Amino acid sequence: MKLILFLSGEFEELARIEAKTFFVRNGGDAILFDDQIAIGFCEDKALKYFNRFGMIHESCSYLFSGDIDDLHEFFREVEILNGKCCVRVRNIGKRKVESSKLERELGAILWKRGAKISVSNPDYIYKVYLAKKAHVGILLYTTNKKQFLERRPDLKPFFRPGAILPRFARSLVNIAIGDGILLDPMCGTGTILIEAGLMGLNFVGIEAYEAVARGCSINLRHYNLPLNVIVGDAKNMPLNDCSVDAIVTDFPYLQSTKSLGDIVELYENSLTEFHRVLKRYRTLIFISNLDVDEIAEKNFLIEHKLYQRLHKSLTRRIYICKKLDS
Repeated sequence: MKLILFLSGEFEELARIEAKTFFVRNGGDAILFDDQIAIGFCEDKALKYFNRFGMIHESCSYLFSGDIDDLHEFFREVEILNGKCCVRVRNIGKRKVESSKLERELGAILWKRGAKISVSNPDYIYKVYLAKKAHVGILLYTTNKKQFLERRPDLKPFFRPGAILPRFARSLVNIAIGDGILLDPMCGTGTILIEAGLMGLNFVGIEAYEAVARGCSINLRHYNLPLNVIVGDAKNMPLNDCSVDAIVTDFPYLQSTKSLGDIVELYENSLTEFHRVLKRYRTLIFISNLDVDEIAEKNFLIEHKLYQRLHKSLTRRIYICKKLDS
């Protein structure tokens, strides 16, 4: 099965990794990236995982990629399926066209060829994405972006400033794990755990402060999820060796006024502990406001390091790492 994935433009670098991970995990690979577009192939079973997407907005069965000037000719030859259809055009590249005009033109070509057109209630939709190239597919799935707004950190029963956004957390979970047990050893208010739980994954959280752990449990209960939260220390976790399938966590954002020794101790001891409990060849993703490459490389292979600037005094580093040795 060949697919077109329409990616979020908010953090496209992360969305591309989520898309590639999806293709590879489901027996295929990404073969082309364009502006907010990922094209790849995978097994048909991947369809059931569309509802897990975080930074991927739409999924289509692939039909065409080429120059924008070739679209009319393509629609003169494309297979017309049973049922009512319509054409939807989205500008996502620097080259802009009048989308409504192009929709009418391409829809008219289909109508003249015998297609039944319904703009308000189509059975299937031809999606046309205009990036550096034009890409056409049949829409299969649209991610419900409203759900992420409804789960904003400040709308949860227990709130603390600084929590990451749900769609961002979900994307990280998708990159880290397909199935198994996910650990967040600094779980805070539980955003990562909630997204993992709503995706049907098993999870466990560890939180150093009892009051925050109680608040995390309140949030989990709000979403009817298991209260799998332990009060404990990420530097000395009550878990067996090689007992979890992935780790995703957000380190506390430490300021430069803190003593260097305290910062180094936190990262060195916790990352050593993460290595102990994580299974071999599995993924660790952690977020930091510091560059800690040398510390992370003592125990993990850094596959990606992304930067996300939130404001002038805070830039997140997203480390996507692999445990290679036992």
